[in-house]
Amino acid sequence: MSERLALFFDLDRTLWDFERNSLETLKGLYVDCGLEQRGDGGFEGFNAVYQRENAQCWADYRTGRMKKEVLRSERFRRALKGYGVEDDALAEQMGIQYVERGPHQRHLMPGSLEVLEALRTRGHDIHILTNGFSEVQHIKVENTGIAQWIDHLLTSEELGHLKPARACFDAALQWTGVKAEQAWMIGDDHAADVIGAHEAGWKTVFFNPDGTPEDDSPASATVVALRELLAVLP
Repeated sequence: MSERLALFFDLDRTLWDFERNSLETLKGLYVDCGLEQRGDGGFEGFNAVYQRENAQCWADYRTGRMKKEVLRSERFRRALKGYGVEDDALAEQMGIQYVERGPHQRHLMPGSLEVLEALRTRGHDIHILTNGFSEVQHIKVENTGIAQWIDHLLTSEELGHLKPARACFDAALQWTGVKAEQAWMIGDDHAADVIGAHEAGWKTVFFNPDGTPEDDSPASATVVALRELLAVLP
């Protein structure tokens, strides 16, 4: 058996196929809210605006400039406005429905279950460390079958700190009883997962399916498919 490691996976865009699941959720909301009759550019136009505004809202959330409760409806308020619809009540409704519907989507990144099972067979501890909201991340893990391979699901809300803060990684170690020299972080967000974990003394693997270049990355390895982890990790 290989050396026992404690593997911490990010969830969204690493194990859970966020883009596909989000797109299906947004398409359902778009139709159910009758937006095809209200704005310009069809679903593609609305989605383009939403993706831009959602990214900005999340950036503000990570830096403490926006609260969770504000983010949920604000991203839709901005998206609707950019689409040509000003309706705060609808934005609030869409924010609620998105959070209720989204976590029940079940698409995983290719190889997720196969790789988790193989790593468990090697005897490694497997955890999830995510910045996502606690109530939705737990639903995703249960609904997709990931839960059977996971020892702990740790969210930034529960730990009291967001990645890439050193305090988030230190709290994860304290929660799981793992030493920094045993910990590996696997994630798609280079700043939050790779840089943050590296500065906390962990080893890291950058999951980079899009092949985005990262110069001078401190990652121990970079993979474009999850199955490559089986060759990279001991």
